[in-house]
Amino acid sequence: MKQYTKYIIGIGLIISAIGTGCKKDFFNRPPENQPTVGTYYKTVAQVASSTNILYAAPWFGLNGKAFLALGDLQGGNARCYVGTDPAFGAFSNFSAGNTTGGVQSAWNSLFTVIAQSNALLSNLPGAAASIPEATVNNALGEAHLMRAIAYFYLVRIFGNVPIITNPTALVSSFDTVHTNPVKDVYKFIVNDLKFAEENCTAGVASSGHASSGSASGLLAKVYLYMQDYANAQVQAEKVINSGEFGLVGMSGDPISFTNMFELVGNNCKESMIALQWNSNGGYGFANQIQSVIAPVNDITGTGDGYAELGPTYSLQAAFTAAGDSIRRHGTIMDPGAYYPEIHKTSGGYTVPLNVNAQGTHAGLKKYVVGTPDDNGGKAATQATSNNTYILRYADILLIEAEAILGKQAGTTAGKGIDTSATTSDATALQYFNMIRRRAGETPVLSFSYRDLLKERRLEFAGEADYWYDITRVDGFDSPTHPVGRAIVLSQNVGDASGGTAINNYKDFTLYTQYLSITDAQFLLPIPQTDAEADPALLLPPVPYHF
Repeated sequence: MKQYTKYIIGIGLIISAIGTGCKKDFFNRPPENQPTVGTYYKTVAQVASSTNILYAAPWFGLNGKAFLALGDLQGGNARCYVGTDPAFGAFSNFSAGNTTGGVQSAWNSLFTVIAQSNALLSNLPGAAASIPEATVNNALGEAHLMRAIAYFYLVRIFGNVPIITNPTALVSSFDTVHTNPVKDVYKFIVNDLKFAEENCTAGVASSGHASSGSASGLLAKVYLYMQDYANAQVQAEKVINSGEFGLVGMSGDPISFTNMFELVGNNCKESMIALQWNSNGGYGFANQIQSVIAPVNDITGTGDGYAELGPTYSLQAAFTAAGDSIRRHGTIMDPGAYYPEIHKTSGGYTVPLNVNAQGTHAGLKKYVVGTPDDNGGKAATQATSNNTYILRYADILLIEAEAILGKQAGTTAGKGIDTSATTSDATALQYFNMIRRRAGETPVLSFSYRDLLKERRLEFAGEADYWYDITRVDGFDSPTHPVGRAIVLSQNVGDASGGTAINNYKDFTLYTQYLSITDAQFLLPIPQTDAEADPALLLPPVPYHF
């Protein structure tokens, strides 16, 4: 996929490039041998496709290793041995620092998304003057949405970050760019999403492009993180009442919870925002998650499947305690589990009894899709064509339930909901129980915030989301994390050894490992290369002028 935008890059990459001696005018020249924006956006189709790039390649540095390291390794859902891969090791014990590759990769990737979005926002209006306004505004809405998503990740990972809307204006002052406060970043995100909600086309999420409803859904999640429960509920109800989205895996549905993370699930009715990968583009343009986590290398048929992460015994125990076999099957590859959609031509795939990814006597399943033959050729070495979910409808139902609970608990921003707070509100129960029924669990007559967090963990394990739940349980922008630290300390992330064939490898010895974390470790440091080039990034944040 070509990029028909001016050569404008994000603040992190600007700083890195200037540090190597590039000339200032380098940042504003169009790519050679490609059309410029002034000559390209002349048809409706060209404008409509202008946002395609925002759903794939710029995200590659986050998708995969950094994605899982941040959301599931730190969240206690996945484990690995230190030394398995430097992209993972430091995240497994909260020792990631400003020189850790995954930290730099996430920062660069997210600011690249922002830069691509900014380029479109800057260039499209003037370049597409002859195109119908609704078409142009839809593309601008998508750019605002993707910029908001990138900032939503950045602010949750790093805290104070610089708000960049015009990188070229900063080239002459790159070493004095300050960060902006968390509250300002959230306000900026809300503004972007409101624009997207007003301008994106309704009802088109099944095409792979975000819709107005997609923006409403993400806005609900952002408000939830801000502890603005009233607005979170309003936005969630917009999505629910629109009828655009629904849960897969209900009675008679051909797509199961497990299938949702395979190619057949791409842009299904549950998908609200998803990264769109294409294995034909090869490494860098396709989904590499399978190659990282497939627990046995014969699964993929392409020689990869490195089992670099395994499901913690804490996560396995959580599924067992809930009696949840449906989501477990789609999340964890247990010994002896059978997947008919993998190795189809040989009758399906049965997980070996001695599977043992990272000492867990199991493996991870979400985003593991099998061989090229299983996927109509849309898979290759370290490259598959299944989407990566950013937001799906199940989240909206749980957001609605949590917003109602939060309002009833009378919690104010900056102080998290008491984990023992309980609701029996009919609407909250309706949506909470929809998630439970899909998972084969018994409906409840009330639930606590602790119950809701457990439900979120089981629903989104392997989707790099749970760590962010842990970071927010003590309140919006809270500098201290007593509840979050307690959750981390309660999770067994240890390994096991032994197991013999005669006992089907069940006679292993389980070891326990519990990690402690400081308040400071809930955020990652700004990468060293960026901080050295721009020391102002390490100074106190300055207010953003809206």
